[in-house]
Amino acid sequence: MKTLLKWVGAATAVIGLITALSGVVGPLKGWWSAGRQSKALLAVGQKQAELGEYEAAFATYSDLLKTDPGNVAAVHSRLDVAMLWLENFHVSGENDNEIKQKAEGIFQRISPVLEGGLSNEKGYRAADVVAHLGWLNWLKANNTYEDEKVEENFARALAMDPGNVYANAMMGNWLLENHRGPEEAKKYFAIALASGKERPFVRECQLGGMIYSDTPGVLAELIRVANDMRKNGETITDDRRGRVHSYFDAGLGSDEDLREVLTAVPPDEEWATYQWIDRPLTEWAAFSRVDQQFVQASLWEIAGKRDEALKQFRQIQHDPESGDGTLARRISDAVKRLSH
Repeated sequence: MKTLLKWVGAATAVIGLITALSGVVGPLKGWWSAGRQSKALLAVGQKQAELGEYEAAFATYSDLLKTDPGNVAAVHSRLDVAMLWLENFHVSGENDNEIKQKAEGIFQRISPVLEGGLSNEKGYRAADVVAHLGWLNWLKANNTYEDEKVEENFARALAMDPGNVYANAMMGNWLLENHRGPEEAKKYFAIALASGKERPFVRECQLGGMIYSDTPGVLAELIRVANDMRKNGETITDDRRGRVHSYFDAGLGSDEDLREVLTAVPPDEEWATYQWIDRPLTEWAAFSRVDQQFVQASLWEIAGKRDEALKQFRQIQHDPESGDGTLARRISDAVKRLSH
């Protein structure tokens, strides 16, 4: 009987242990499963961001934070992708009202994330967030016509981190877009480029601020920037390359503007840069052969090679492709000028 009671007591103890362990194993299994799911979602978001699918990545991180609000990696990753989304922002629609509504929807999702990031980030990272708040307000002004602090946020970010690549690039773009002149903007772009960070974004801010500007001195600076990009082996998008190329078009613009473009850098560098952007584009037809010959002859004239320039101008003067408009007039003027 004593032996039997011992066995019964032992069995009871084992059953109690199993019962107790089941209460621990269940939550542990759930925690382990949730951890695996969080890691999987983080990986998905990262891949989406790498592919430039910023809106999808933002949604992935947001879904993860709904079930795991304390996930620090997801908080930081969502902030990163929110800033990338703003840097590469574009929206389309059938009309201005549809574009405005879509933009407002995006801004309403991003704003709380940036504002929340201010309380979580320190040092240069905090300056990144403040600069992007300024960029967000700049985008709002362009797309939803809201008037909020732009330059003030850029200045605040620069006070926090004077070498911040985003604050400097964005401030430079803001100054150009608001017709403040290239000289004031140049110092900010110089600091941004010297940082060695986010160079494609810096160049986009620089080119984007100059391409549609009619501020005096901007055309020459635009060509100097393109020349530097060529010499540094940087890439330029087809859209930006096409816009820069259009300023060399002898059938467009004023004589003063064309002269400013053609004398921005030394003739040999000017020709090299022209050839760099004078490649067939994917969205436009091949560039005019006569335009190419006109640019080359003009650069010979600027370099003092008058005989070579005159010979080339005379050759293209009777080319049917020169037409009878501005290009033909400029060719005729060059022949008369060099003949004397």
